[in-house]
Amino acid sequence: MSSKNMLRRKMLRDVRKNFAQFITIFLMLTIGTMAYSGIRTYMSGMEKSAERYYAKNNLQDLDAFGKLNDHTVEKIKKIDHVRDVEGKFSILTKVANLKERDLQLNFIKSNNISKFHVVSGDGFDKNKSGIWLDEYFAKYNNLKVGDILEFDVNGTKLKQKIVGLIYVPDHVAYVKDNTEIFPVHDKYGFAYMSQNQLPEPMRFYSSVMIDVDEEGNQAGVKKNITDNMPEVASVLYTKDQYSAAGYQSEIDEGKTYVGIFSGLFIAIALLCVVTTMARTVRKDRMQIGVLKALGFTSRQIAWHYISYMLVIAVLGVIVGLLGGYFWFGKFFLDEEMRYFEVANYGTALDWDVWLVMGIIVFITCLTCYQTVRNYVRQPAAEILRVERPQVKSSGMRFTSSKFFSRMSFTVRWNIRDIIRNKIRVVTGMAGIAGCMALLVCGFSIKDTMHNYIKTELDTINNYRYRINISENAKADQIGKIKKDFSNNSSKMIAVETRKNGELKLNSVFVNDTNDAVRTLDKNWAPMKLPEDGVIITQKMALNEGYKIGEEIEWHVMGEKEYYKTKIVGMNRDPQNQNITMTRKFYESLGRKYVPDAIYTDTEIKNTPDGAATVQSIDAVRDGLHTMLATMNSMITILVVFAILLGIVIVYNVGTLSFIEKDYQFSTLKVLGFSDRKIANIFIQQNVWITIMAIIIGLPLGYAVTDFIFKVAIDESYDFAVFVTLRTCLISAVGTFLTSTIVSLWLTRRVAKIDMVKSLKGNE
Repeated sequence: MSSKNMLRRKMLRDVRKNFAQFITIFLMLTIGTMAYSGIRTYMSGMEKSAERYYAKNNLQDLDAFGKLNDHTVEKIKKIDHVRDVEGKFSILTKVANLKERDLQLNFIKSNNISKFHVVSGDGFDKNKSGIWLDEYFAKYNNLKVGDILEFDVNGTKLKQKIVGLIYVPDHVAYVKDNTEIFPVHDKYGFAYMSQNQLPEPMRFYSSVMIDVDEEGNQAGVKKNITDNMPEVASVLYTKDQYSAAGYQSEIDEGKTYVGIFSGLFIAIALLCVVTTMARTVRKDRMQIGVLKALGFTSRQIAWHYISYMLVIAVLGVIVGLLGGYFWFGKFFLDEEMRYFEVANYGTALDWDVWLVMGIIVFITCLTCYQTVRNYVRQPAAEILRVERPQVKSSGMRFTSSKFFSRMSFTVRWNIRDIIRNKIRVVTGMAGIAGCMALLVCGFSIKDTMHNYIKTELDTINNYRYRINISENAKADQIGKIKKDFSNNSSKMIAVETRKNGELKLNSVFVNDTNDAVRTLDKNWAPMKLPEDGVIITQKMALNEGYKIGEEIEWHVMGEKEYYKTKIVGMNRDPQNQNITMTRKFYESLGRKYVPDAIYTDTEIKNTPDGAATVQSIDAVRDGLHTMLATMNSMITILVVFAILLGIVIVYNVGTLSFIEKDYQFSTLKVLGFSDRKIANIFIQQNVWITIMAIIIGLPLGYAVTDFIFKVAIDESYDFAVFVTLRTCLISAVGTFLTSTIVSLWLTRRVAKIDMVKSLKGNE
């Protein structure tokens, strides 16, 4: 029989003999790579799907805002590098035959820019009557092509048939106003109609979509319009507006926490696999010596063990990659796309995922090679000698002390074993601590989001209804709304800040009373607004380098005049990082205060004259809880994977530990120790390791969560990391019970120890 066949048969015998170990290594790699590739493919899928969608359906590059007309459109068309221009009139309206449902109604002349993706029904036809409706809004409200919708457009009653259900590339992420952070598709949506159906008095555009030939020319076109067309209030990059920006921020945030979560899974799995393989090779030291004594070369022996590891690694990586791409990633992407409207989305596998998978296989095989090489370089006689544990003098001094001698035999035995096998103990502890950190992180993300909702709805927002004032509302209409409902009002203004010559989009929030919408201090407690300047959020100050006492320079979008206002304080806001001032200070700048929102606790049955929409705080609460429910399902999957990985790691560590102690346990049995006593020795050490891992894992999990919310989350959010005692207890108790149960299950092997065989093997 050839040497290759002998080693191949040995490998098969080793697999059968150590099948449980083979499976645990395979599962660690599978779980780790599935989590990594699944999260990566879903995030990459979001990005690439949107890029294809934008390109295919010709998303506009710029949007010009103001009260514009066909003359404006023609002037913009003549600008160099402009390929096409299309006007759009948009208005927010209520659906009369659906309770508490709002639509952004858009009137267009053609559909060459931001083209519809038709899900069902007819494509756009300027001569066709009817509406093209947001497919998500239709789905959540059980609407279909052919149904009739009724709504009011500035006093004009419209009754239209749904002729098509659509996605539109500039409505990938559609929110009604700045109070929303995620779309709530059952409460509001968007629709399109031909401009030919626009009532006669309203033949103008609220915005103009601009298609530029190349990205590098967008800034020049923007400057040309801003400098030469006074009727244009502002020109914004489409990528900076909420639809594209909100979607992209979700991707950017995901890429950061993807690296954290997936990196942890991979690091934990790889650490345990590498140490397992090293210990496996060490356990086979006597077999390596025998093989070398029989004449096998060092290269043949090394390749035997490397190929063994290669088979496991490749199988684990392939199964994990396939599971991540076709199941894990698809599940995450489907959950995410409950909010975002992208046509024909799907997971995507980037080249760097393949690279990481290759690195995993390489590292595992390299570790195996390094371990084997340490043995095969020695003479066979040296390898076959009993390997004696190396204990440092410090450890010897402790185990020789009077204090140590007073301890029970079980404690002394375990301490000696830990001192002699520090690497084994540390790696086992690291694996369990890593899984503990993943559990804490998963649960604490939920805690933090629950705390955010509580802060936003119970502390900041102190009202039942928000009445959004129409842009065309008259003074007497606003006065009547205030008289009938409340004097609590506010105004949000889009502005640009200027610092060191750099312009940045922001907003100014003018708070009239500070009763309905509270301002919170650094400790998240309500504070009184100062009247001698402005305040900015701590997050904004950190991101842009502002300090109390210095001036912030800003101007209202569409206006030339800049204001320099003194920063007199800072606040915390989880959702809006802007400039806040009182009405009194705003008017001291020479500006007229006209509210765009009025807050009340009075029941509102019908939308008042002069109001665009009425928003219930309960509706906001429902939207946030819907978002949280989706997040919970995604986090639950991550937690389940962390638990599975933890179980496999604990089982693997326990199995190897038991095998390595086989000789010692056999000796104890010969000396008359009962199976129960030996089992207690084994369990006690595992309990110690688990408790230390829990102590390390708790702050590590908090640190990871803190990093996610401080670094990974978009700069427009400022979440206070919140970890409940319940999370700590569930994570700690769950980890401890898992470890204990696995340890108890492994102790069944004590009764099956073959004392003669173990002592003869001296292993």
